[in-house]
Parts: sequence; structure tokens; C-alpha cells
Amino acid sequence: MRFITCVVLALCSLIGLVPNAEAQQKPPQRGIVNVTGQLYRAQNDNHYTVFLVTPEGIIMSDPINRDFSRWLKAEIATRFKVPVRYVLYTHRDWDHASGGVVWADTAEFIGHRNMLAALAPPAGNPPLPADGTKMDANRNGLVERAEATGAVAQRFALFDYNRDDVVSGAEMARGSVSDVHLPTTTYIDRHTVTLGGKRVTMIHLGTAHADDSSVLHFPDERAVFSADVLQVRRLPGGLEPSVGAYIDALTLINSLDFEHALTGHALAGTKRDAADALRYLEDLSKGVAAGIGAGQSLAVIQKTLMLEAYKGFERWDTTREAHIAAVYATLRGTRAGTSAGTQ
Repeated sequence: MRFITCVVLALCSLIGLVPNAEAQQKPPQRGIVNVTGQLYRAQNDNHYTVFLVTPEGIIMSDPINRDFSRWLKAEIATRFKVPVRYVLYTHRDWDHASGGVVWADTAEFIGHRNMLAALAPPAGNPPLPADGTKMDANRNGLVERAEATGAVAQRFALFDYNRDDVVSGAEMARGSVSDVHLPTTTYIDRHTVTLGGKRVTMIHLGTAHADDSSVLHFPDERAVFSADVLQVRRLPGGLEPSVGAYIDALTLINSLDFEHALTGHALAGTKRDAADALRYLEDLSKGVAAGIGAGQSLAVIQKTLMLEAYKGFERWDTTREAHIAAVYATLRGTRAGTSAGTQ
């Protein structure tokens, strides 16, 4: 009886684990929605890209990753029956720019010139950063696959540029971008793509989030698309290299003629939402500056500068204090900024 009881308990335990296993293997949420005219927004869980259909082919933005790109390619072939002719990168981050090789048979790839330096083979022999040193159990100055934890473990192959099954300091500094297809055309300030009577203009956003950040402007559709810099009712994850860089970028975006504010994460919205995103940063900066002028410490400013008008924004409760700390450090000249995330 004791044996039977143990078997029953073990089976119950296994049955209880099934839902968790299924949850871990749950396929990504994907879909395509029409924005306006022939402009569409495609979803891969909490990542989004956009594409514009023309009689001569498609202009699309970030490929996101290989698996999603394969799915989207099949959907486009079935629904629209024209090839993708251009892939326009918003920036180089692995979670937006990976997987472009799926489109390499038909598309030209365009990104800001700074993408090339960021994606170049890792140079030199810099030491591992602090988080890498913690993983380096055998103290050989490298992170081996068995030692890797966190993001490095999850994206080991994307860090391992030379595929030698170890990650060096140079590879960690380069980042997990080994599946980002190089742009075949680059630009400096602005670049306009025309296809099938439609136009899309890429505009450099300066250094906000990344020094190759671009916004895509669809003038006929009165829409813009920006990944990580523009957010709709959502605070940015970080403010690197400074809040000023973000204010400059969002000021530029808001100067464009558009109605549809399309983002690389979460909600899409309108120009009013884009203006609110800029206003948040301006109110944040003014509030921190006022606190410093009044002789307040960082802790006091974080406690009193509540920015209540933005309380309904996603991440208000998790990033407000980090944003205050970043602006405080910038205004005091102690460091460029801090990050509460990457998206």
C-alpha cells in the first residue's frame, strides 16, 4: 500500500507539472493588423514591426527574429503575394534587428551608418565586464557555455561571434547581435525609400537609446514607427545616454506630420500620445532641476516628485525613481544616465 501511495503521489505531482510545462512551451502571440491604407503592424508577443504594401513589393521595418520572420514571410506570401523589397532598421538591438537573413533573397537592408561599427567583429581583448567576471568560475577570462547565466545563457549563440563556444570580453561588449544581418545601404541624416508610388523616410534620432536609432515616417499614411525611443502610455526602460538625448529625439518625432504613433512594444497610439511621451520627460527634467535648485537630496526628490499625471502609464511604478536618479546624475554631472531596462 505504501508503494501504491507513493506511485499515486508521484503521478499527481507529474500531472500538476503539465500546465507549467505547457505554459513554458506556449507559442508566441502573433498577428497582423491594418493601421491605415496599406500600412500594417505585425506582432510577435510584445515586439512589433510594420510594413507597407505596394504594387511593386513591400517596405518593412525590423525583422525581430528568425522564427517570426519565417512566419511573417509565409503570411505575406499568402495574403499579399508580393516580395519584401526593403528592410528598414530602427536600430541594431538583437530583439528588433535579428533574423534579417530570412529576407535576404529579395530585400535591400537599410540602417543608419553607425550600425556598421556596432556590428563589426569584436576587436581587441578587453576584460570581461563585472557581470561576466561573476560567471567566470574557472577564472580564465572567458565565459564558457556551462558558466553562462541570465541573458548570456539565454542568447549564448548570439554573443559567440566566432562560434568557439566561449564568450570573450570583446564579444560581451559587442552584444548579442550575431544574427543581425548587416545593412547593405547606410545613411547619415535622412534617407527616403520609394517603391510602387509610396515613400518612407528614415530620420536619425541622434543618440537616444542607441546611436543608430531611426524613426520611420510614412507621409502618405501620416504615420511614424519607432522602436524603444517612442512609447505610448509607457515609460521608457532607460534614458541612455541622457534625458536630453531622449527629449531631442522625441522633439524631432513630434515635429513630423503624422496621426498614427506606432511603436516597437506594447500600445500604438496617436500624435497626442507622442506629445505626452515628450511632456513626461520635460516634466521629469524640470522637477528634478527644481529639487536640486532647492537643495534637495536624490532620496527626497524621489519621494516627492511623483509625476502623478503619468501614473496610468505602464512602468510608472517601476521606473519613475530610476528615471529621477538618471536625470539627477546627469544634472549633477556625475554620470550620463542609468537604465531600468532595454525596451
